This record gives sequence, structure tokens and C-alpha cells, in this order.
Amino acid sequence: MQAATGAGESLALLGAAGVGALIAIGAVVVAQRVRGERELNSLRRTLAASADWWWRTDAALKVIEVGTGQRRLAEIDPRQLIGRAPWEIGDRNEAPASLARALDARAPFFDLLLDQRCDGTMHTVALSATPLFSAGADFDGYVGVARDVTAELGHALGRNREESERIAQLQAESAERSRQHELAVKDLESFAHSVSHDLRAPLRVVDGFANIVLEDYGGRLDDLGREHLKRIIGAGARMNSMIDTLLDMSRTISRALERERVDLSQLARDLAEELAAQRDVQVGPRRVDFAIKEGVVVDGDRTLLRLVLQNLLANAYKFTSRLPAARIEFGTTEMRGHTAYFVRDNGAGFDMRFADKLFGLFQRFHSQNEFPGTGVGLATVQRIVRKHGGRIWAESEPGKGATFYFTLWEQK
Repeated sequence: MQAATGAGESLALLGAAGVGALIAIGAVVVAQRVRGERELNSLRRTLAASADWWWRTDAALKVIEVGTGQRRLAEIDPRQLIGRAPWEIGDRNEAPASLARALDARAPFFDLLLDQRCDGTMHTVALSATPLFSAGADFDGYVGVARDVTAELGHALGRNREESERIAQLQAESAERSRQHELAVKDLESFAHSVSHDLRAPLRVVDGFANIVLEDYGGRLDDLGREHLKRIIGAGARMNSMIDTLLDMSRTISRALERERVDLSQLARDLAEELAAQRDVQVGPRRVDFAIKEGVVVDGDRTLLRLVLQNLLANAYKFTSRLPAARIEFGTTEMRGHTAYFVRDNGAGFDMRFADKLFGLFQRFHSQNEFPGTGVGLATVQRIVRKHGGRIWAESEPGKGATFYFTLWEQK
């Protein structure tokens, strides 16, 4: 049995205990943010009263805290979960597809039913959990509860043909929800293209008439009037570029991952050569020292990971353009037991007080005249990194350069 029920159906099937569990989980999440240890201990007791055991994981989805609940289970010892994933209580070592989708999306899940064989006996366990995030919006793991509902399901479904029919029904409902999700994604893509078309039509009108006025009546206007028209035309062109960028980002992020071995060092060298070839044409001679660590090989989507490095290296190249001697480095370091990849430069940098806005769409810390751009590149990078199970962050100081770190497959 490896199917997730809808929230309403699960609660009706498994009883009021599930309601208490979900309320307790929510209370712990709130308490973690605003309360002290005494309140947390009280809420941990609430979790224990609403489930057979409760658990909390780190960002790598490994259980770091577990507590027993309202009854002692003969075949199941929750303490064996420490250091393992919360669904690995028995002989299972992989998350079912329905749970994996929720984990990938960092979404809550409620009364997800799993078959677990413990000491030769089959048990049906209902898992419920909600994700935890730090004040900086970093994923910190899950907190959840588990209940052995074997007897409840045996009584409700007869443990025979009715159970099989119910399983089939749940699987069909899960498949239908997946189909609806796919349709929603397609509708969203269609909507994006429709919006872009509807936005471009008035833009073309504004741009066209502004150019007509400038060409046919420009001689009757003073310098300030002509400058205003040029600003209108320029703003329209930037808006058009933003629409193109958004559509490109939507198409890029929505594509399915094609996982393979990727040599990040080679990608970085290729991109550095491309940037070096552009410099004489765009900004004149520059001295740029690229330091690229050799042998950095990862698993991932080659096209998307190239886009990550392309944006990060291009940003580093752009924000060092005013230096007589620029240095751009790609390398790795160890952080929290994971390999972190970084791109570092000695350029303009930024104020860390505004770091939480860094990866937002169209967020810019410098004027268009200082450093041109659309403000979409880092937002795209963040979405690609998250799609690869990682996270991205930056460290910087104005005038002293910036370092962008990212991980891959940190949360599996």
C-alpha cells in the first residue's frame, strides 16, 4: 500500500487522532519560531499524545529527534529511525512516489499510508508532516508524526477484497491528481504565452507611435521633448526584453531533468573563454584572471547546470568590469557535510542587508546605467538549484566582491 489520500478522505478514514496530530505539528512549527524551550517541550508532549511516535529531520531528511507516543509498539521501535529517513522504520529504504513528490516540493503531507514489514509482520503506517524553514527561508527539514493504523484499516476495510478495492481507488485518485497537476502546468504555460502576447500588442502600439512621432514630428519638438520620446521607446524595449526573459525562464525551469555526469570544471572553462572573447568587442581590453578548480564532476542536467554557471560567471564578469585587474574563481568547499560549489569575484559587491531580495525576479542592487541587466538571472539560478535538490546563497561586502555558493542534491 503506497498511496496518499486527500486530506479530507484521510481524516475521515483514520479518525480524529489524525486531526490532533496535524494540529500538534502546526503548533510545533509556530512554537519553533516564536516560543522558548519550555513551550516546545509542552508541544512535544502534545505530539506524543496524538501519535504512536513523532520525529524531526534535518535538511538532508535524516531523523535527528524522535519520541514515543501514546502506546508502546511491540514490533516497531521508533528509536531505530535516528540517522535514517522517517519512512525507513521497517524494511523500506525508498520513499514511494507520492511521498517523493511532496519531499521534492518541500510540501506538507497528511496521513500518507505506507506498508512496513517489521519482524516479519506487515504494518500499515500513516505519516503526516510539515516542512520547517529558517528565518532566512532555508529548508531545515520536517517535523511529523506516525501512527500504526493496521488495526483501524483492518476493521474499516476488512483486510480483504474491500481493502484491495480501497487501495485501487486511492491509486486511481492519486493518478487523477497527477493528471490534473500536469494539466495545470500546461494551462500555466499556455497562460504565460497568452499574457506575453497580450502584453506585446500594446507595447508594439506604444513603440510604433512613439517612433512615428519622433521621425515625423521630431523637428517640431525641443531637445527635452525628443529625449522624453526616446525614453518611452527605450522603456518599451526593456519591457519586451523582460517578457522574453520570463518566457525563457518558464520554458527552462519546466523541462524535465535529464540527469547525467557533468564536468562543471569544463563548463566553467568554456564559459570563461566565451566571456574573454566578448570583452574586446563590448568593453575594450580587460585583464581578467579566471581561476577554475579542476576535476569538479557532478550528477545533474547538463543544460540547466550550464545555465547556472553561465549566469554566475557572467555576473562576476559584469560586476568586475570597472576594475583594472579582475579575478573570478570557481571552486568547491565543504559546508555542513556537503560539497558547496562557488563563484567568487573581487568586483562591486552588495550590501548583505538586502541579501534576502537577491534571488527575486527583477530585483536589482545597481542602476541600469552602472551595470545593465534584467534582474532575472539569479532567480533562474535559484530555481534550477532547487530543482537539483540544493540551495544557493551569497556572501558579499560593497566594493569587496561577492561569493555565490550552491549545493546539489543536499536534500534527497
